[in-house]
Amino acid sequence: MLTFILVESALETIPKEIQSHPSVTRNARSHGKNPAEILLDRSYHHAAMLKVRDAAKRGRPDLVHFALLEATSTPLYTDNSLAVFVHTYSDYVMNVEQGVRLPKSYFRFQGLIEKLFREKVVKSDDRLLLTLKKQRFDQLVSELDPSVTVGLSRLGERSDPNEVATQLSGEKKPVIVVGGFPRGHFSERISDHLNAVYSIHEYPLEAHVVIGRVLYEFEKVAKLSRAG
Repeated sequence: MLTFILVESALETIPKEIQSHPSVTRNARSHGKNPAEILLDRSYHHAAMLKVRDAAKRGRPDLVHFALLEATSTPLYTDNSLAVFVHTYSDYVMNVEQGVRLPKSYFRFQGLIEKLFREKVVKSDDRLLLTLKKQRFDQLVSELDPSVTVGLSRLGERSDPNEVATQLSGEKKPVIVVGGFPRGHFSERISDHLNAVYSIHEYPLEAHVVIGRVLYEFEKVAKLSRAG
C-alpha cells in the first residue's frame, strides 16, 4: 500500500480576518451562504487575499480538485493499493476513503468540500466517504508510521520518476508527498519530516502532473515486482 499526501493544500474556508471583506460577502451572498462557510478562492477573493499571510500559496481549491482526480483515477487507487490524504495550509487533514469517486465537476466538488468543513464527515447511504480533522502534518506522519516519507519538489535532488517509484516500491510502508499549492515550496513544518526530496523534471510541474507521472511508474514497478 502506497500512501499519497497532498500537503499544505490551498484548500480552506474563508479566514476570519477577511470574512467581512466586500469581495467575500458579495460572493457568499450570491450563493446564499455564510462567509465563514465558503472556500477561499483567489478567482473571487483576490482583493481580500492581499491581507492574508502566505497569500501566494492559498486560495486554489481547483488545484486540489485536479490533483485528487488524478490520484483517484489511477488503477493503483482502483485496486485499493493507494491511500489518499489531503493536509491543508491551515492544518486540517482530509481522508479520502477507499473506492470514493470524487465529482468531476468543480462546482459539485466545491459544495462537497464546504459540507465537509461544516460537518467533518461526508457519508452516502451510511458509507463513509470523506473525513476531516484538525491535525498537523507531523501528527499525520506519526499516525501513519511510514517506513519512508519522500517529498517531490523542484528544489529536490534530481531523479527520474521510475527511480523514485523503484525506491518507494522497495519499502514496507512508503509515503509520497506533493505540495498542494500553486507557488512556493514546502515549509519547514513539512520538510523537517521528510526523509528525502526529489525533483522529477527540470521544469516546475503542476501537482496533478507530478502525481500522474510518479503513480504510473509505481504501478509499473509494482506489477513487475509481482510478476517476478
